[in-house]
Amino acid sequence: MSQDDTKTGAQVLRALEMLECLAGRVVDGMSNKDLAAAMRCPPSYVTRTAAVLIGKGWVEKDEATERFRITTRFSRLTFRVSADFERAKNDLEQVQRNYTLTN
Repeated sequence: MSQDDTKTGAQVLRALEMLECLAGRVVDGMSNKDLAAAMRCPPSYVTRTAAVLIGKGWVEKDEATERFRITTRFSRLTFRVSADFERAKNDLEQVQRNYTLTN
């Protein structure tokens, strides 16, 4: 694995860790300092990671409080996963009905 791959992997893990931290603080968010402590990394890493997540629409920064919080884009994933499970459950129930009717 190259040094660039290792660096990219660390950045991805840091972004996921930030999302996990922020997922528990949707209402009040977290400051840069809070995130750095929770993630055990320098505040500059938090700033860079947040900038990427903000750019992708996953995180926002409240300009009045300077706190970061997760956006609704992130929470919509939960609904998409749930809807897919529901679709799979319905498909399986249909297969079961068809099997029962033909046997």
